Amino acid sequence: MKQLSHIFIFAFLFSACFFTFAEHTGAQQFDLYSADDISVDIKPEIPGPNEQVDLRVTSYSFNLNNEFISWFKNGQRVLSGFGERDYSFTNGNTGEPTNITIVVDYQGRSLRKELGFAPSNIDLLWETVDSYTPPFYKGKALPIRQSEIRVTGIPETLLIEPNDAPNLIYYWDRNYDRQVRSSGFGRQSFEFTADPIITNERISVTSNDRRENSFAENVINIDTAAIDPEILFYEMNTDGRLLTQKSLRNFPNLLKDTIRLAFHPVYFSTTARNFTDVFVRWNVNGRDQAPQDFAKQNQIFLTTNGESGSLQIETAVEGIKKILQKGVGRATLNINLGS
Repeated sequence: MKQLSHIFIFAFLFSACFFTFAEHTGAQQFDLYSADDISVDIKPEIPGPNEQVDLRVTSYSFNLNNEFISWFKNGQRVLSGFGERDYSFTNGNTGEPTNITIVVDYQGRSLRKELGFAPSNIDLLWETVDSYTPPFYKGKALPIRQSEIRVTGIPETLLIEPNDAPNLIYYWDRNYDRQVRSSGFGRQSFEFTADPIITNERISVTSNDRRENSFAENVINIDTAAIDPEILFYEMNTDGRLLTQKSLRNFPNLLKDTIRLAFHPVYFSTTARNFTDVFVRWNVNGRDQAPQDFAKQNQIFLTTNGESGSLQIETAVEGIKKILQKGVGRATLNINLGS
């Protein structure tokens, strides 16, 4: 009998606890929606300094047109009302932060959305890695088809120190294709070989700090078809020194019957001494002529054997590995030895 009474008491206590728990949980109020059900469309996605920013709040969970929406800029209310889903403002200067708060009043609750904007710039500088220019050349080596090109991002923001540029995260795109292996932490530069067919290379970069407080993006277009490689001729003296004062173009008068010429293939992808990493063909007065020394194939000795006249010089240069890099140089030399 005692055993049955103990069982009855235990069953009664269990039932009491169960109904007490059920009553307690039934009194709880579950929130159906939260701030995660609200999203904000930002145009442009990465706004720059002093650029207009358009914001639109959206939700697929409930109808925002029926709710009271308030917009705050840097803590100050700038817009409020039922269905006020859109707000625009002008971004600040470089490194000047702007904080936007969106408050949606929904069924007696306030759903908050916080946005931060810290505008930054990033400049893009390009250079050719393997394009040849003579030592006395004044100017920048220009890209041609199949040139090796390096693009470097120079960030401009007040939120980081100038020497922190290698500590940013860079995302590189080439012709709208993400370059995964070239993107990442500290990848400030991007190198590539210019396409032999596509003559306009579109390079873009997006950078941000590791805390994602500052974003910047930029695009550069590099035209590799606008420039043709050049073949420049120079005279050499008896000591083998290049006379760089002036290149030999058309019809220079030379008062000697023997001349030593050298060419320089401007913008070609060549790094070997005397340009032995390209094909060279000399032609004089319509006939092919081999250089006296193939180790110095950019040089040739010419003579008129004591007679006055003209020399029609043509030199064709073609890349060995980069066969689409081609160029032809021509010059006419007048040999005037008098009577």
